[in-house]
Parts: sequence; structure tokens; C-alpha cells
Amino acid sequence: MSAPKVSVIIPAYRVADFLPVCVERLSRQRYENFEIVLVEDGSGDATADVARALADAEPRVRAIILPENGGVARARERAVAESTGEYLWFVDADDSWPESALKTLVAAAEGADIVVADAEFHYQDGSRRPLRAPRSPGVDGAGAFAMLLRGEITGHLWNKLFRREVMAQASFAPARVQSDLIMVADALSYARSVRFTDQPVYEYRLRQGSVITSTSARAESLRLIDSRIRSDADRIGLVDTDDYRYFRARYIQLSGIKDALLASYPDNERRRHLADRRSELSWSDIALFAKRRDARRLALALTAKSSLAAHRALLRAADR
Repeated sequence: MSAPKVSVIIPAYRVADFLPVCVERLSRQRYENFEIVLVEDGSGDATADVARALADAEPRVRAIILPENGGVARARERAVAESTGEYLWFVDADDSWPESALKTLVAAAEGADIVVADAEFHYQDGSRRPLRAPRSPGVDGAGAFAMLLRGEITGHLWNKLFRREVMAQASFAPARVQSDLIMVADALSYARSVRFTDQPVYEYRLRQGSVITSTSARAESLRLIDSRIRSDADRIGLVDTDDYRYFRARYIQLSGIKDALLASYPDNERRRHLADRRSELSWSDIALFAKRRDARRLALALTAKSSLAAHRALLRAADR
């Protein structure tokens, strides 16, 4: 049999209740030339049995059972190595997507290395928030990487289609949180062409306790992200740009200060993280927020530098 056009990759950790619905939902796609690569990440519950049963029942499903939990980045790395499709689409078992998603992504690709599409966040209270792809003609990888640094392309995997050979060059750094961003950045830095579509392809469902809403400690993950993004930016000639400095100021320094204030650190470690991040956030970085008319982050940066009490108040207001 010829290789499928797309490999749909599902990392599975303690999602036994979601997997059958996820596979059934994928079977309703209006595009048929795809396989499902399901990596069970040492859950220690019924997830492995469910994965095997789905692979036995569905010809397009392949189940890879890992002996112990290694984290989502490692599960995805194994899935990429085992996949056979020309392109890769990463989904989570407990999310949703329109039946046209794969058809939209493949049609937009037209030989490109990466496609970025619209998506939507779904919150527990029933509200929704759109995630919009850039309204832009296609660009090369360096141009798309600059868009990522500016925040115009987000670090989510699930609203993107990746050529397998490009994603195979990613580092799969085992960041405990936000490992998606590292994979997206690596892939963009190696891409030759990136295209965009305003058609929605994904519905990301935020649930209580999900990593994206968690306030667990992120200092080590931020260090990994900082190191990897710098390496990519240096390799493609963007490390000495305002775009790169803007990324570090908003994503590493401001996020690091918020993490130090809100996450569960021992007091001495909290003070150390705060001191490091506040000292690294320079006045020239703060000027970048003003130059880019980023009023919200300008206010956060000014208070982070001058008054932690005021900064905490701004964070509380933002949460409301």
C-alpha cells in the first residue's frame, strides 16, 4: 500500500475515556488518505488496552505502547519516527475539530512545508475565543519564525500541518510545559515555505487542571524554551533583532516573573527567580513594548520592574 498523505498523531496519557470518541471523530473526516498513530505514554491504567483494541478494530490506527511515562514531547518524537505520512497533524484526544479539518489543511498545503490555520479555544463556562492565523501571503521559514517571535504565529501544534521531514528535525526538548512551542519554533526555522488559511481546523477545550491553565512551576521549561529559541534564531540570523528581544521580554522575562509570583516555589527559590528575571528585563526591553504599542505588556513590564505589589494587582485584574 502507498503511504498516506497525513499521519494524525495522538499522544495518549490516561485518556482511556476519550480515545474511542477521538478515533470515531477522526473517522468522520471528509478527507480519507490518513493514518492515526496513537502513542500510549505509560499511563498505567486502561489507556493501553483501549489503544490496542482500537488498533485491532480500525485498520488506519496504529498503537505504540511505551513501557513507562516519558512525557508528551517524547511520545510525539516516537510518533514522528514511526509515522509514514507526508504530513503530520498533532491532536489531543480530549479536543474536537470540524469534519473539514484535514481537507482544509491538505488543500492549503500545496507543497508547503507548514500550514497555519484558524482555531478556537473553548472554555468550561461555554465561552469561546478565536485563535487566528496571520492574514498573510505565504512566507519562508525565517519570515514565519519572525512572526512567531512577534506573537503573530502561536506555539500551538494542533492548528498546523507539518511536513514530516521538517518536523523530524525538531529537538523534542522535554519541557514539562509548553513543549509545543519548541517543536513549532524548530519546525518553522527549518521550513522553506509556510502558508496560512483562515478556515478553522481545531477546537481546543480548556479543562480544570490542564497544563495551559496550571500555575505549577515553569522555570525549568522556560529555560529550555529560551535556550532552544535562541539557538534557532541564531542559526537563521534573527538573534540580533528587535523581534527576538521582544519575544524574550514578553515570553521569557514577563512569563518568568509571573511564574515566580504565582507558582509553588520555596521562598528562597522564588526570590532568586524574581531577582534574575527582573534584572534581565531591561529598560530597552520595556521600550520595545512602547514602540510596538503593546499597552498591556508595557504596563506589566513597568510594574514588574518598579513595584511588585502593583504588578500583582495587574495580574489579578487580568485574571478577572
